[in-house]
Amino acid sequence: MITELGFVGPAQSDDLFHFTGRNGNRPRDVPEEIQRMKASERLDSIITQRKLLAFPPFGVRQACVCFSECPPEQLAYLIAGGLFSPWGVVVSRSQVMGCGGGSVSYVPDKVYEKFERVGLEHWAVRTGEKSTWLHEREWRLPSKGVRLNALRAILIGDETWRPSLVDTNDWINAESGELCLGPGETPSARPRQHYPELWRQSEIWVWDATAKHMVKHPPGTLD
Repeated sequence: MITELGFVGPAQSDDLFHFTGRNGNRPRDVPEEIQRMKASERLDSIITQRKLLAFPPFGVRQACVCFSECPPEQLAYLIAGGLFSPWGVVVSRSQVMGCGGGSVSYVPDKVYEKFERVGLEHWAVRTGEKSTWLHEREWRLPSKGVRLNALRAILIGDETWRPSLVDTNDWINAESGELCLGPGETPSARPRQHYPELWRQSEIWVWDATAKHMVKHPPGTLD
């Protein structure tokens, strides 16, 4: 496959996953209320608020939004192996690089110390003792948070799941169910609600736990 960044081989992917559920500890800077949320609840918050929050990864001072580059086989390994839950959002490599992000380096401890001395440790993952992170190819976007204008896809682990409804700019007559101009037209006017725009405009990838692969649904088909 050829992308705007060049060739993508079978060991690579143009799909970068921001998982909302991972097994194991979380960095200490992640607020307790977020840690208590289910993976589907975190995804719901991201979709409705159109924002990815950023926190410092383990052993790092700089807040980042983190992604995993996953070809299909790698995605199946991460999910089926219990490392991540099948919930999250998917963006492209060009989207992340366009915002100043990129892939991290996996380096020995001595090399990692050089990154630390110049304040760039968020661009590296050490591979020394008690640092076993080679199971994923990580990308990071140093940021205070990212506004989401578009997504490649939304990953869910339950085909029946839907995000919370949000208010639109339209009004609806609660008695007739028809659109109206607002309270000035009828006291029965209520804000019209719909699924978030990101949900309606993105592909929805549903994880099939039995077959261990994704079923991809075009935008708008799971409304």
